[in-house]
Amino acid sequence: MKQLLHKPLFFAFLLSIPLWIVFNNYIVAITVSLLVAFLASMCYSLYQMNRKKKP
Repeated sequence: MKQLLHKPLFFAFLLSIPLWIVFNNYIVAITVSLLVAFLASMCYSLYQMNRKKKP
């Protein structure tokens, strides 16, 4: 999972496939998956930065 969070576009593509089935619309699925993938990547990066700051 950590490797996927470093590559948000690949993660978004993988998320879009199940979301395509859920939403039954690929444009909505790719939009939602891009938002979720970049949000998850950003949160993981912030978590790593905070973890490195603390002694």
